[in-house]
Amino acid sequence: MSESTHDVIRSIAAAPDSAQPALINDFLRKRWGQFRMIGHGLCRNFGVDANTHGDDFTSMVAEEAYKMLTEHLADQDKLDLVENWDGMLKVRSRQIVRNFLDKEMAPAAEMSSTLRRIRLLNQTRDLMRHELGAEPTDRQVVETHNAKMRAQRVNPVKQGVLATVDDLHAYRACADIDDHDYSEPIDPDFVLHPAEGPRFVKLIVKRTTSHNPVLGRAAELWLSGLYRTDGPPIVATVKEIATEMGISISTVRTYILKIQEYAIIVAQDEFGITDDDL
Repeated sequence: MSESTHDVIRSIAAAPDSAQPALINDFLRKRWGQFRMIGHGLCRNFGVDANTHGDDFTSMVAEEAYKMLTEHLADQDKLDLVENWDGMLKVRSRQIVRNFLDKEMAPAAEMSSTLRRIRLLNQTRDLMRHELGAEPTDRQVVETHNAKMRAQRVNPVKQGVLATVDDLHAYRACADIDDHDYSEPIDPDFVLHPAEGPRFVKLIVKRTTSHNPVLGRAAELWLSGLYRTDGPPIVATVKEIATEMGISISTVRTYILKIQEYAIIVAQDEFGITDDDL
């Protein structure tokens, strides 16, 4: 977070109550171009038409910025914990947009594996465009993708990564990737569908607890707010975990590295997600 943004927020907090509404409006007005850039960037990340969704996403970003600003004006201790205000805005806005798209376009958890296949198929299409110097057919894309999966995965059928031509049309009613100049890989956070998120966290906590109950407690504290439904995602800080558990920060960092190892195992064993999906 830049010092100037810190200063602006603190100056608004220090102003008389009667002056704050105008200062807040000015804060948001001056950053509208930034909100628009984030909103249109999210269109690219999620593979939807910016002409259709750009203005809506921009408004969502602006609304989230207003929520963040009011939170920090009400509690400046929260502001002190933020290292990158713009970065936090992007993360929180991405979650809001993702929730919107999941509700409007893919409400069923069963769609998650299909969405992963579609994302991989679009990446394969991009690579083939460069290699062939021409637009590959849907069947060529599917055959190339499946050959790659059979070569890389131990059990591609069980992991649900083998595709059909129908997969390429499953999401077209919501967003036709071919309408774009290129299909940018969807943000890694979208590899795991939000509907699968709570189960993912639960399995990580279960695995880490079976290894070491203290490690499991650290995992629960670290990840329990990631897929909460009553607000934006929250990930506990190293300091917060250390304070809650009464252990050193260096110990918490060691635990987090171990938790990340278990998360990778869970992602692969339970969801068929590997490094190639990121």
